[in-house]
Formats: sequence, C-alpha cells, structure tokens
Amino acid sequence: MFFEKSHALKLVEEGLERVQEFNYKLYKNELYQLSRNKLIKKLSKYKYIINKFLSILDLYIMRKSTYEELSNRSYDKIGKWSSIGTLQLTLKFPERYDEIYEIFSDEESKSTFDWFLKYRVAYAFLGDLSGKIFSPPLIKEKLDEIIKHLKVGKHGNLIKIGGYYLNTEVLPAVQAWVLNQYELIGKCEVSPGSYVIDGGAYKGETSFWFLSKGAEKIYSFEPDSNCFSLLSENIKRNRVPDKIIPIKKALSNKVGIISFIATGVGASKLDAECKSQENIEAVTLDSFVKKEGLPRVDFIKLDVEGAELEVLEGAVESIKKFRPKMAISVYHKPEDIITIPKFILKLIPSAKLYLSHKFYSLYETILFVDPK
Repeated sequence: MFFEKSHALKLVEEGLERVQEFNYKLYKNELYQLSRNKLIKKLSKYKYIINKFLSILDLYIMRKSTYEELSNRSYDKIGKWSSIGTLQLTLKFPERYDEIYEIFSDEESKSTFDWFLKYRVAYAFLGDLSGKIFSPPLIKEKLDEIIKHLKVGKHGNLIKIGGYYLNTEVLPAVQAWVLNQYELIGKCEVSPGSYVIDGGAYKGETSFWFLSKGAEKIYSFEPDSNCFSLLSENIKRNRVPDKIIPIKKALSNKVGIISFIATGVGASKLDAECKSQENIEAVTLDSFVKKEGLPRVDFIKLDVEGAELEVLEGAVESIKKFRPKMAISVYHKPEDIITIPKFILKLIPSAKLYLSHKFYSLYETILFVDPK
C-alpha cells in the first residue's frame, strides 16, 4: 500500500523495470545471433576446453558482441558505490526521498531529481549503459561536439578563455564557462560586487568565472598542493591577486591539522584515517570569516569531494548572518541529496531550493539555494 503512495519507490520500480527490459533485449539479441550461426554452435562445444587451456596464458575466447557489451558496461568504482548506496537508502527510507522531492521549488528541479534517482538505480546494474535508458541532460557526444567547436585559444600549456590565460584542462574550463555549472539564471547566480567563497577551487576555473560575473572578492580554498600551485600561478599570470585570494586550507567543521589524500587531479579529499598522505590545515568558514574580518559572504560554492555537509556545519553562523546564495555538490555520497537540503532548511527555513544537472554522467548534480 505504501509503495503506491511513495514517489521515490515508484522511481525505483521504474528504474528496475527499464533495466530488466534492457537486459532482456540484449539476451534476445544474443539468442538470435546464436540461432543464425551454425559455426558458433559447433565452436561452442569446444570453447570450454580451449578456454581451459588458454586460461594458463591469461587468455579467454568470447563472442565479439559479448566483449563489446562487457566493454560498454563499464563502471566507475565511486559511481557504483554511490549508486548502490542510493538504491539501498531509497528502499530503506523512501519517505526521506519523498520529503526532499516535495521541497524543490520548481518542476524542473523535481524532474532532475526523478532522473537522478532512476539513473543511479540503473547505474548500479548497468554502469555507463544506464545513459541508454535514462538519458542525462547532456549527452557525452554533444559535449564532445561543444569542445570540438569551442574557440579556446591554446598558448603552450595555457587555455585562453573569457580573456584569461589558465593552466588547466579543457573540461573543467568548459564546465565553468560554457555549461555555467554554478548558475541558475534568474534563480541563483553571482551578482556584481559579490564576496564569493569557492570551496574546492581546483586550478581556478570557477574562481575566474565568478570574477567575469562581476564578483568583488573570491576566496579560493584549495588544499591540494599541486592544484594550489597552479591556482596561484593562474592568479599571478592574470594579475588579479586583489580579486582572487588563494587559500591552501581545507574547509571543514573543525579547526586543526588533518590528513589529506592529494591527487592533483580534482579528486582530492580529507581522510582522517589516512596517515601516509599530506597533512594540511583545516578551518571552518566561520573562523575564517571572523579572522579575516569579511564584511559579508554573498555566494558559497562547494565541490569538496563529499565533505560538503561538514563544511556547512562549520559555516552555520555565517550562513545565518549573511544568508548567502549557494551552489553545493550533492552527488558524492548516497545520503548527500537528503542530508544537505535538510540541513540548509534548518538554517534558513524560507530558502528556495533548486536541483540542477548539466553533465553527461551521474556526477555534477548541484543544489542551488536562494535564501531570499
């Protein structure tokens, strides 16, 4: 009876049904191909014996179609973990997902939420093939086409975009400058003169984009040593040290020294259990605002590899006092889509929440907060 009432469980049911249909089509196609090819029938009698011998050499015989299916059904380990976790949580606490669905402020956000949940259910079983049954808002081929025709000037190892020369990769630059990942026009965007907190600044792509939008000050937090070095170089090269302030610290819910897995490729994260990686200084946003004497905080962007909730916990005073607009990643942990919106609404009950996804995979789902 509850199943009929739960919106989240209906999404799970639809996801599972579509996965079953997809696999059944593959199964029927496989049977059809086998029935047409007599040679395959004959070879299949001997395949087990041949493979037993070849296994000594770490080799294996399989049909081309089977190999192609296995190749296409690739999984990102973190994505699979997160997707299975989302499925488990939805089955266990469907009412929590129903509650989140209802708090979004427009139909587009609710539609994005529906896709988010169904895609992850499918990803748990199909991996990247899940996009064939639940198309993402942006198809990878379309993104490739955008990048192919994008007039990005290359000067050695630098990318020229928006009038700035950045030492970075094309994809993060495109996400910030072309896809406008951290902007919902008319609902939640950086205004001229804003004081911005860029949590997880990487090499400065979003910081420079915020600057192009007229931001007065951007405080760019990036604890990864390699990324921070390139961030600092980009700021110096473009002569904007008075606008973009690089900070080699991690935002967290406590002040102190913490272990940090530094990858240098945008997937670095805090890890209290890791003792073999670099130790970095962690600060709360509240302590930073107080120490630096910031007159206000107008916009907070967070993409900190799963530590978003901890950062918000360390920013309670600032959020209550300044009521900033926010763009927060909610795709890293299975529970993020539930815990982060609920935490924000406790701080600002009147806030309007929007959900956006402007990428081709299960990553880059952003929660936008309009406090006013």
